[in-house]
Amino acid sequence: MSAADLQVWLAIAGLVAVVCATRNVFVFLPAHWQPRGAADRALRHAPLAALVALTAPAVTAGVLAVGWDVAAVWHDARLPAALATVAASRAFRSPFPGLAAGLAVLLGIGEGGT
Repeated sequence: MSAADLQVWLAIAGLVAVVCATRNVFVFLPAHWQPRGAADRALRHAPLAALVALTAPAVTAGVLAVGWDVAAVWHDARLPAALATVAASRAFRSPFPGLAAGLAVLLGIGEGGT
């Protein structure tokens, strides 16, 4: 194994350690160090914020790639799938029907520009 390969594997191991430590830090903290109030409520929204941060660039890239031509935007499945996900999640007040609706639209229209 070359030095470059070793550096890549060390970087991956380091990233895994940092992610595991930061995601599990509140599990191992004593009860009196646990976040309370606004911090606790804000941490409940962190997974949703991460999902939005991952999907929003792909959706906007799909829109920007075809411009604002309405027919072309609706043939690229990313925007309709995102809208269906949001609508179903809001209607059922649960993420799982939203994910199912978004996946159905994505597969129904096709992957389009991706």
